[in-house]
Amino acid sequence: MISLTNRNYINGIIIKKIRYKDYHEILQVLTEQGYIESFFYENIHKSKKKIKVSTPYEVSINFFPTNGMNKITTLEVENTYTNIVYDVLKHSYVSNMLEYTYLINDNSFNIYKLLKLCLNNIEEDVSEKLVACYFLAKILKEQGFMFKYQKTDYKYVGYSFQKNSFVDKFNIDYSVFGINDNLVKLTYYISTKNIDFLEGLELSNKDLIKLFSFFNLLFKEYIGIETKSYKKIMDLEEMLSSK
Repeated sequence: MISLTNRNYINGIIIKKIRYKDYHEILQVLTEQGYIESFFYENIHKSKKKIKVSTPYEVSINFFPTNGMNKITTLEVENTYTNIVYDVLKHSYVSNMLEYTYLINDNSFNIYKLLKLCLNNIEEDVSEKLVACYFLAKILKEQGFMFKYQKTDYKYVGYSFQKNSFVDKFNIDYSVFGINDNLVKLTYYISTKNIDFLEGLELSNKDLIKLFSFFNLLFKEYIGIETKSYKKIMDLEEMLSSK
């Protein structure tokens, strides 16, 4: 870790990087304090001495503040999350989490702590789909969303966006998103338990994709956010299932 005495220093996770002109990059970094800050990484594609970075690298940055954008003077990588970076599927789901982090941009709670916890679990081979669902459930909760459950003696068959509730087969309407009883129960546990609960869970890939799609739909309907990465993930999953 960089040892510095001045205040122009941050630790954070790179959630987005943008190529700027021929040789430069702009890094969007989620800091330990939960803020998203932009940094100008000069000549990264020209200098062989500078450290190349990717999402979701955890980095330490020493920077020079300017009237425009903070200019990076030194950068060190604290964690590359190698298993994530070199696994197309893992990285795709992580990209979805990073995109939501960028779009939500909410520092009213420590989203950095949540994101780092989720990245560590995916890096340790906990299902990227389950962890992504856990991440989205926690953010939804912080945004004021609460799951509601119709009182019934029957199994749940879906979520009614009209009633804002999980419903049984006798309360189906045009707005119902089909989701089976086991996944409804899992949704409850994901939204209420610690992330350790995810270890050892075994679900079919079809059910995992269904659950992930459900959480993305909730964001679209209730938060008004739709991500580009979601469609890319669905296309990737379709391609992998056809092999």
